[in-house]
Amino acid sequence: MSRESPNSLADMTRNSRAEDMFATPLLCCMLKDVEALNAQLRDLILERERAIAPMAKSNEGGWQSAPDFFSWGGSAVTALEGYVGQALQIATARLLGTTKFTMAFDLYGWAAVNRKGHYNTTHLHPMATWSGSYYVDTGDEPPDAPGAVLEFTHPVAGAAMTFFPGVLPSARIVKPETGMLILFPSYLQHSVRMYHGERPRICVAFNAHMRKGLAPFPLTGEGSREGKDPT
Repeated sequence: MSRESPNSLADMTRNSRAEDMFATPLLCCMLKDVEALNAQLRDLILERERAIAPMAKSNEGGWQSAPDFFSWGGSAVTALEGYVGQALQIATARLLGTTKFTMAFDLYGWAAVNRKGHYNTTHLHPMATWSGSYYVDTGDEPPDAPGAVLEFTHPVAGAAMTFFPGVLPSARIVKPETGMLILFPSYLQHSVRMYHGERPRICVAFNAHMRKGLAPFPLTGEGSREGKDPT
């Protein structure tokens, strides 16, 4: 009976290790039983839209408030702020590999309303840690329309052209749903494709800044960030 070569294909397969370096974290939550909350937020945001001139940022058309949403007050704003805070804790704990950390964030957000023909150009959010959106009402985009999706650009733009072209994606597409809360690193470039619906498409976007002077890594000794798995 012949022995397997110590460096045969089968032997190397068993003794090799593959990993995906520099992965980009993305957290997506579908909140439950938020119909009443969304109705309150929708009325509040549309009321503000009627009364206040829009900010011009990445939005091409549409309305965007100043970044003071979480200071508007009221139970609906407070409830959404709480959900965002929980999502920040979940995403950060998964990134660090532990729930035992000392960290807090300064949060600010803005409301956005897009109507037919409006979109957001590719952009990122400088100086923030996490960014995200909560979808109050995704409108009535036709099912067969390709628009109104959230598109994340691959952080290494050249990779999709030179490393197995057509296999490695150049972008990640997320189709928002009403009640979805999505969280991603603020350095990640993203855009929103043109909306084709008739009903207003409403969301609350936000940035979370890690507060200075707080430890960003576990303090319990259960792991380090220098290549050691903290599990």
